[in-house]
Amino acid sequence: MNKQDHDELLKQGLTQKEIDSLTQKGFTKEEMMQAHLYNNEIKKGSNFISWLVDIITWLIP
Repeated sequence: MNKQDHDELLKQGLTQKEIDSLTQKGFTKEEMMQAHLYNNEIKKGSNFISWLVDIITWLIP
């Protein structure tokens, strides 16, 4: 991976540790970006479910 690709991944929000780990596993730049986006969507879904459970438990005494 060249310096430009590395910088682009950092700008997308990946950490140096994530980049190193995924590079060792043979991921391409595009695959790394997709994995990062997928992880962000998982976090959003987890936050929504947590929020929904909080509301339900608040409504049921």
